[in-house]
Amino acid sequence: NHLLMSVAWYQVSAEMEALYIQGFNIAEMRLGEVVKKEKGKLAVVVDIDETMLNNSPIEAESILKNRSFSKEFWAEWSAKSAAEATPGSVEFANFAKSKGVEIFYISNRDSSEIGSTIANLIKVGFPYADSSHCLFKTTTSNKEPRRLEVSKTHNIVMLIGDNLGDFAEVFDHRNDNYGKSSVDSLRSMFGKKFIVLPNPMYGDWEKAIWRGEKLSACKKDSARRSILKGF
Repeated sequence: NHLLMSVAWYQVSAEMEALYIQGFNIAEMRLGEVVKKEKGKLAVVVDIDETMLNNSPIEAESILKNRSFSKEFWAEWSAKSAAEATPGSVEFANFAKSKGVEIFYISNRDSSEIGSTIANLIKVGFPYADSSHCLFKTTTSNKEPRRLEVSKTHNIVMLIGDNLGDFAEVFDHRNDNYGKSSVDSLRSMFGKKFIVLPNPMYGDWEKAIWRGEKLSACKKDSARRSILKGF
C-alpha cells in the first residue's frame, strides 16, 4: 500500500510528464551553452532506471499481484526489454549526439542485463546504446569508479539521474539530515551540471529512513511513520 500513490502519480500525473520535460529542457539549454566553452571529448553521464527508461510497470505489478521485489522478479521484467522512454529523454540524448557529445549509461543494473537493456534502449530510440557506453554494476553499487573510468577519456560536462548517487560519491552517505546537508553544500551544481528527475517510488532517500538496517515490512512502515512531521 505504501507504493500505491507513488506509482499512481508516476504513471498518470501530468505533473510527472511536465517535470521530466522540464528537466530535459534545462539539460538541453545547459548543454547548448557548455559545448561552446568546454574542450576535448565531451560526455553526458546518465542513469537508466527512472531516468531514461520508465520501469513503473514492475512497481504496479508488485501491487496488483502482491509480489515483493526480488532479483528474480526484476530479471523477469528486465528480460522483456519493454520499458518505455521517460518523457523528453530520447530527444535530449539525440540532441547531445547532434552536438558531438557522447552519452554514457552508468546503471546499477547487473552486468548480466546488458544485452536486454541495450535492446530496450535501441527499441525506444536512444543513441550510443552499445556495450562500450553501458557501464553496469559488477561488484559495487558505488558509481564513482565508473564515472572516473569515463573521465579518463572524456570531459563529463553533465550528469542526469533520479537518485543523488548518480552525481557524486558524497551523496552515497546520508547520515547528515538524510543527505540534505550534502545537497546544500553543492547547491550551485543543480540545474547546471546535475539534473535531477523525480522518483517517489524507491531510492536511497527511502533507505536513509531506516539507516541501512534490514527491516521487516512492518518495521519499515513504522520507520516511515516515525519521521513524519505534523503540525
